[in-house]
Amino acid sequence: MKITKVCCQGCGADLEVDETIRYVTCNYCHARLEVVHDASVTHTRQLADIARNTGEMAERIKLLELQNDLERLDREWASRRETLLVRNKDGHTSVPSSAASIIGGIFIIGFGLVWIVFASSMGAPSIFPLFGIAFVGFAIFNMITGANKAATYQNLEAEHEMKRRSLIQRIEHERKP
Repeated sequence: MKITKVCCQGCGADLEVDETIRYVTCNYCHARLEVVHDASVTHTRQLADIARNTGEMAERIKLLELQNDLERLDREWASRRETLLVRNKDGHTSVPSSAASIIGGIFIIGFGLVWIVFASSMGAPSIFPLFGIAFVGFAIFNMITGANKAATYQNLEAEHEMKRRSLIQRIEHERKP
């Protein structure tokens, strides 16, 4: 067994350790030390510094993970949001609106009722007034579908915002010393 002299990184005292020792506590200043056996030299390193540095790195990693979670959440919402938007005849997108669905539905219902009245007053065969009823049914279906789309969008957007606020609060908490 080979005995080696090393210097305490805490107080500078000389310590004697054998080659199998990995950790030691200084008899003078009680510093906890790691004994590093390199190929050419044996030296000590204070464990408190290692633990502090490890703790600081863990905090930085946690902060980076939270920031990545926030970016991923925003990317997922952008992708999901794109599928929820409604497109007009020109291909432009907009947020679904219950009011727009209801106004459009009322317009189509009005058209269907006018169709029924004119087709009936002109003495057209009974199939023609049925087209007006089809317009009314189509309008009601679109009103319900549009209102559901708008409600789904609003619920998912609110859920996204709640998750986002929570992540931002956690990030701000991690940044505080």
